Amino acid sequence: MVNFLHRHEPLETDALLERAEQAIHHTRYEAHSKWAGIRHKFRKAFAEFLGTAILVAFGSGAIAQLVFSPHNSWFTMSLGWGLGLTFGIYVSGGVSGGHLNPAVTLAMAIFRGFSWAEVPVYWAAQFLGAFAGALVVYVSNYSAIQALDAAKTIGIFITGRQTDAVSTTAAFIAEFLGTALLVLVILSTSDKGNTPAGNTQPLIIGLSLAAIGTSFGYETGFALNPARDLAPRLFTALFGWGFEAFSRQGWYFWVPIVAPFFGAIGGAFTYDLLIYASGPSPLNN
Repeated sequence: MVNFLHRHEPLETDALLERAEQAIHHTRYEAHSKWAGIRHKFRKAFAEFLGTAILVAFGSGAIAQLVFSPHNSWFTMSLGWGLGLTFGIYVSGGVSGGHLNPAVTLAMAIFRGFSWAEVPVYWAAQFLGAFAGALVVYVSNYSAIQALDAAKTIGIFITGRQTDAVSTTAAFIAEFLGTALLVLVILSTSDKGNTPAGNTQPLIIGLSLAAIGTSFGYETGFALNPARDLAPRLFTALFGWGFEAFSRQGWYFWVPIVAPFFGAIGGAFTYDLLIYASGPSPLNN
């Protein structure tokens, strides 16, 4: 049996962030303006902000088209979220790793040595980015939103139990499972000892989200991401839908916040327990 404590390999992180760190270490940056210095100092946070905004803009935008047009479907909406995640990771991945999800950031900190000091920075950037993405969708669909009853449009921005037959327990399980599957794909496509996806990783991760939405997403609307649901939920509370954004469906709002964190940890634990052998992990120590 190989003892990983005595192997002199660098700690593996997500592949996109690893490449970005290597580039930084080999390049001495000189700011040519005050803003350039600020941008360089906070570039990871800005990347997570912009990537998450793109994710939510494409994803919630796809839901808006489903609400307003008879020519769209659950599949096209799921594909919109998947492509939004793909584009968001491509925009941000080479700088921040393209987490775009607080649950993914937490899993990376626990299982891949991501800096705990950066976790709250990433979470704040992801939340603000999701809020900005919701604002983009609201502005671009303002007239159509105003023309419909609020009960028919709030689902553009937030998730919830799709039918009364779905219990809160079933919804929690669905969010847990969907997030676990997403993290399994993220870790497997960044694992050098498996089949690392390289520059195609964002596309594969995005397709996995579309597949999860198509195969497992109907019960809850597949948030799988605390920032993706909480920030737009706050947005709706502030922009006309009121406090019902939080109280509706028996205070359901906590499910898409809590379940993805447990799902991300569960998915990472499962991958490391059964597959991962390429570097240090709590399960390899």
